[in-house]
Amino acid sequence: MDGLEEKKERVRQHLERANNLPTLPVVIARVIGMVDSPQTSSRQLGDEIAKDQVLTARVLKLVNSGFYGFSRPISTITHAVTMLGFDAVKGLVLSCSALEDMEEALPGLWEHSLACARTCGFIAEQLGIGEVEELSVTGLLHDLGKVVLFQGFEEEFHQVRALVETRDLLFCEAEEEVLGAHHGLVGGWLLERWALPAKLVAPVSDHHDFRPQRSHAEWTAVVHLADVLCRAEALGSGGDRKIPPLQPSAVRLLDLGMEDIRKIMERMDAELDDIPRM
Repeated sequence: MDGLEEKKERVRQHLERANNLPTLPVVIARVIGMVDSPQTSSRQLGDEIAKDQVLTARVLKLVNSGFYGFSRPISTITHAVTMLGFDAVKGLVLSCSALEDMEEALPGLWEHSLACARTCGFIAEQLGIGEVEELSVTGLLHDLGKVVLFQGFEEEFHQVRALVETRDLLFCEAEEEVLGAHHGLVGGWLLERWALPAKLVAPVSDHHDFRPQRSHAEWTAVVHLADVLCRAEALGSGGDRKIPPLQPSAVRLLDLGMEDIRKIMERMDAELDDIPRM
């Protein structure tokens, strides 16, 4: 095992033992159980979430943040469930528990993640890919690993940021040099720890290491493209000043031409004007 592999294994073992990482509170675990039950109604699910005032406030804030582009405010959880469906609300509940420390980890990371989520939706709609809401949530979570590293590897996280500044590296390049693993892998490990389905884990794990032969490659390609486009447009901040390389194999898999990408970017310009450029 070489030095980088040893570092990567050390990070994974630390994550498996760590107690200070984002967890699933009891109320969220209960909500997820209700979502997965065919007997649950929209009102029952809304009432259960509404029992937790903090969770209710976070979900409504996220729903009304421009994530789904509603023209009118969503004022109740039951309304949100009716408009979005159970799977999307499940993703939002998970997101709320994981993303509350995003701004503390890296200024602009929340805005970048929100832009990536919405761009995933634009791409999915243009391509006719189903489950747009869940794919958007995957985009929202794609940089979760940066929060995990901020919380669980404080010293190494500062080393990564220093390398980004002094050598003008991509954040993922600096992470691999310091830790042997980038934030995509780390975020994927956490989602596995939460027992989330592979279709959500794979795009998070592989968005900086796209390979068309891997499982759930279509969703991964969408998240990869959305991330690159958002970085190119400087929507929020991923923690560095560079644009990750766009993998041609991801574009080929999605069967997109330059005109298709131009249309996606035009929609980004028109509909993401509420997200600051950094």
